[in-house]
Amino acid sequence: MMNDAGLTGTAATILLIMRLCIAGAFVRAGAVKLADLNEVRLAITNYQILPAGLTGVATVSVPAVEVTAGLLLLLGVFPAEVAAVLAALLVCFSAAIAVNLARGRVFDCGCGGSAAPRMISWQHVAVNTVLAGSATVIAIVPPASLDLFRGTRGIVAVAVPGGSVLPVTLAAALVFILTRLLASATARGALRVRRS
Repeated sequence: MMNDAGLTGTAATILLIMRLCIAGAFVRAGAVKLADLNEVRLAITNYQILPAGLTGVATVSVPAVEVTAGLLLLLGVFPAEVAAVLAALLVCFSAAIAVNLARGRVFDCGCGGSAAPRMISWQHVAVNTVLAGSATVIAIVPPASLDLFRGTRGIVAVAVPGGSVLPVTLAAALVFILTRLLASATARGALRVRRS
């Protein structure tokens, strides 16, 4: 049986893994986008969310923010603040996709990194929402490992009793699994609708 220090250590390890995964995903996504800014401009235009005058600025700034924030999070420079920025960015991405899906529009997501177009779907919204939730957890309770410059201890001070770390971790895992199942079911339903 684990003691309280072991439970806290397990939670900190899970948070650190989440931090590194989110950071890596953003560095990769941003780098792919920076390599082909014409595709980024086309994707931003397809979403029909921003005024035309802001498309050029967003074409460069979105991938630049993704790479910069991803690297800062990876290195542990202001991890709480950077995770909060990435959570907000993921919420914006989810909202843009959801608005277009609600309008009945389907097009390449502009995520980059694959030869074939990846059409926007509710699965994108679900995955981005899970990532945003994970980034929010990291912003609230950033793991204190592998930090170059810690910054604040977290956006909000949260004291979690040692005995409740395991249930909280299990609940987070359950939410992740249920979200993945929901996204999978939604994707299958959309495929059936297209076939009929």
